Amino acid sequence: MEKIPYDLVLDIQRKVNIVDVIGEYLPLERRGKNYFAICPFHDDHNPSMSISSEKQIYTCFVCGASGNVFNFVMNYENISFTEAVSKVAKKAGIDINYHDTKKVYKKDDENDKYYKMFDITSKYYQNNLKSVYGKKAIQYLNQRNLDGNVIKEFEIGLSMNDNNLSKILKNKGYDVNDLIDVGLCGKKDKYIYDVFRNRIMFPLYNLNGQVIGFSGRIYNNEENESKYVNSKESVIFKKGSVLYNYHRALNEAREKHQIIIVEGFMDVIRLFTIGVKNVVATMGTAITKNHASLIKRMSKNVILCFDGDKAGEKATLSALEQFEKIGLSPKIIRLEDDLDPDDYVVKKGKDAFFTHFANPLSDVLFKLDVDKKNTNFNDYKEVSNYLNLAVKELEKIDDKVIYELTLKDLSKQTGVDVSTINEMVSNKPKKVTNIIDKRIISNKDKYTKAEEYLIYYMLRNKDAIYLYQNKVSYLKDKRLSRIAMEILEFYERNKYINTTDFTIFLEDKTELINEVLRIDELNLPLEVSTDVLNDYIKTIDEGIIKKEIEKVKEKIKTETNVAKKIALLEKLRNLKKKECK
Repeated sequence: MEKIPYDLVLDIQRKVNIVDVIGEYLPLERRGKNYFAICPFHDDHNPSMSISSEKQIYTCFVCGASGNVFNFVMNYENISFTEAVSKVAKKAGIDINYHDTKKVYKKDDENDKYYKMFDITSKYYQNNLKSVYGKKAIQYLNQRNLDGNVIKEFEIGLSMNDNNLSKILKNKGYDVNDLIDVGLCGKKDKYIYDVFRNRIMFPLYNLNGQVIGFSGRIYNNEENESKYVNSKESVIFKKGSVLYNYHRALNEAREKHQIIIVEGFMDVIRLFTIGVKNVVATMGTAITKNHASLIKRMSKNVILCFDGDKAGEKATLSALEQFEKIGLSPKIIRLEDDLDPDDYVVKKGKDAFFTHFANPLSDVLFKLDVDKKNTNFNDYKEVSNYLNLAVKELEKIDDKVIYELTLKDLSKQTGVDVSTINEMVSNKPKKVTNIIDKRIISNKDKYTKAEEYLIYYMLRNKDAIYLYQNKVSYLKDKRLSRIAMEILEFYERNKYINTTDFTIFLEDKTELINEVLRIDELNLPLEVSTDVLNDYIKTIDEGIIKKEIEKVKEKIKTETNVAKKIALLEKLRNLKKKECK
């Protein structure tokens, strides 16, 4: 893609607020003049990413990820710097009117043929439903309260009781073995047939909204048929990496700062019909580590609404374990009469569902409820076991108010005094401690510190830039030396310097940007005298001479040629003279 000029990029950056943009991706909480979020670039359990509205930069104090608004979008969405600039411009409603028509996405050439197969198949099924052969299927969907808008939104279709799809795909040149591998066709002897026949077809999508499989449902009450037939896992369809409706729910979840997780795709569609659009499904499989990480990126406020039966309860407990590993505490909705969300809304109505939705259980109360159901409170030993399990949950509570309320509930349930239960708890809620900036490393020699301090002032002081230009040959630290050269180039072009604009100039040089922003946070006075800057330069020169002395000493140890050894000794003597000045 053609490079977007720096001046245009800078203009876009000045017309957006980094807080608003990152707020579309992550839930933010305000602390003083900055905002904080769970860092998406490492396994973060407490908000350690700071977003500065004043400086228009973000910084994680744990992993060191940092940059401007474009760097965040680039790293979060795994796209190029130029693509990130275009995306931010669009978010701000700015028409950059630039040559971005040459945009090239990373294309998985090896799997592209499979995506095309499924796209053709999905369109074929949708056309079937619209034809005269789809009347009964549409009647069935309407009876299930799925109208034309929902059918269109979720691209619902119909497979016919023939093998036309196989013929169409073969005629388009697709290899029969590939069609069999992804589960669209089957083979018996030499006979090729459609796997899905006479079923209402629900496309299954990957995270980008591409069709990667289907779930086919009977609608003519065939007694000997399975209710659902699903695509088998394939090279592009892995249940543990897929969340149904992710591509639709992503922006909704970020806007509402909440995501609802259900088990099946029909639960998603049903909730969509009553206005709940920030919802995804696990496709009937247990929540995986990959699922949990994807969900965390959507929102840290998670609601689990699995089926109301025993299996749903077990799945909820399993999901809570995965979320606990990444520092999230979901809330839970439990539906009565063993119903799943789809059946619940159909049988009891949306108002009944929204009553549950407004009053979800905390993860702790849910686990205590499960343990309570299995406890005989007339048996002191079982009460003791129940309390021991409850104490383990109490130790996970950080909020003091929630802790005390739960403590009182447990006392009421068991008849055991509050103080007795409190004594059983080892880890009681503590005050939230300040985040320690783990990027700061104190065990640096004075020469490296002098180089960093000089860079610090070069980022805000033209005198420091002139002194570097005229008096410093190079810096011992290669990264700092590269930063210094970039500062010189920036200043020569723009005749000014400030940190945020400089990071934009660095574009996608993430390593340098992280180092620049770390140095920019050093606790140094904002004003500096020429004498102090000269002292830094003197120390830098001492460091360079010291390094040269060490190099020469090493050469002397291994040099066998007498003349060369004498020359090295003379060089060492001259360097030591310089060192003593």
